[in-house]
Amino acid sequence: MVNYYELGPDKRLNEIVVAGSHDAGITGGGGNVRTQALNIGQQAKAGVRVFDLRIAAATVKGPWGTKGAELRAFHADGKLMKNESKTRKVADVGRSVTFTRTKLSGGAFGMGLTKMLADARAFVESDGGKSEFLLLKFDKCLNWPLIAEACIGTLGSTIYRAGGNLNTTQLKDLKGKVIVLFSKSGVAALQGAFKPSDGILSFRNLYSDPAYAPNFNGLQYYGKGGTAVTKPFKKTGQNEKKQLKIMQGASFMAEPDVIRMMYWTTTGIFESIKKRNAKMWDPPNIVRLKRLWAQGLEEHVTYVNPLTAPPGSSANGPLRKRSMPNIVMIDFADDFKCQTIRGLNDATESELASL
Repeated sequence: MVNYYELGPDKRLNEIVVAGSHDAGITGGGGNVRTQALNIGQQAKAGVRVFDLRIAAATVKGPWGTKGAELRAFHADGKLMKNESKTRKVADVGRSVTFTRTKLSGGAFGMGLTKMLADARAFVESDGGKSEFLLLKFDKCLNWPLIAEACIGTLGSTIYRAGGNLNTTQLKDLKGKVIVLFSKSGVAALQGAFKPSDGILSFRNLYSDPAYAPNFNGLQYYGKGGTAVTKPFKKTGQNEKKQLKIMQGASFMAEPDVIRMMYWTTTGIFESIKKRNAKMWDPPNIVRLKRLWAQGLEEHVTYVNPLTAPPGSSANGPLRKRSMPNIVMIDFADDFKCQTIRGLNDATESELASL
C-alpha cells in the first residue's frame, strides 16, 4: 500500500506530491462517462489522497414501492440535467426533507455518498490507513446542506475539524483524518449553518481566483483539467501542452505555499475514457508524465527562488519541495499509477535532469 506519512510527519501538504482521483465516484456509465473502476476505499488503499466528487440527489425505490432519494456521484453536462424540488425521505440523512431531485438524460450517476464516506472513514481507521489522510473535494454539487450533514454524520470522529490553511499543515496533524472541502458556492449555500469547527472547510482554485490568503480555512490550489472535445486525436499531446501552459501561467505567483494541481487526464465524446487512459500509461507516456511534472517543478523554482530564497540557498533545498506540482489527477486509479506518482517524491536531481 502507498504510504505518504513515511515521507516525514513534519512534511507539509505543499511539500509532497500525491495522487488525485478525477470524478472519483463514477464507476459506471458508458465508455465516454466512466472514469474509475475501484471504490473509494480501494482507491485510497492504492494511493489516492484527493477525491474529486460531484453530488446530486437521485430517485430510489423505498419499501412497498414508495419513492425516496439518495445522494450520489454524477457525471453529466448541465444541459443534460433536469432538476426539480421534491419532498421525500433522503436516505443519507434518514428523514424527509425538501431537496433538489436530478434526472439525467445523458451522463451517469455513480456511487452513493454515504457508502463513499463510510469507505473513507474505514480507510483512515484501518491499520494501513491510520497514519494517512484523505481529502474529499466537493464541486458542482446540488443539496449542499444535505451533503454537509451526511459528511459530518457518517465520518464522525474522523472528520478534520482543526481548520486553518491546509497548504501548510503538517502530515502529523492530518493523519487519521478525512478532510471535507466545499467549493466557494457550496459554502455560500450553507448560509453559515456549518463552519470549519464542524468539519466543513473550503477550497479555492487560484486559476480563477488568484489571491492567495495565508489565513484561509481550507485548500488553495492552482490548476485546470480538460482537453478540447472537438479534437478527438492526439489527446495525450494536447493534455501535455495544456498542462505545461497552465503551470507556466501559475509562475506569476511568487507565493511558494500554493498547491499546484496537474491533470494526467483527457476529455472527449467519441472514445472510451478507459482505452484512452490506458494509452496514457504506456511506458513512453509515463516518461512524458514525469517530464511534464519535472518541467512544472522547474518552472516554479526558476521563478520563485530568486524572489524568496534566503541568501545561500538553492532550488535544490526545501524551497524546491514547496514549488512542485503537488497533486496529479488521474482516471482509473490503481496501484501502479499511484505508485508511479508516489515515486515522484523520491526523484533525485540526476533523475530529474535525465527527463
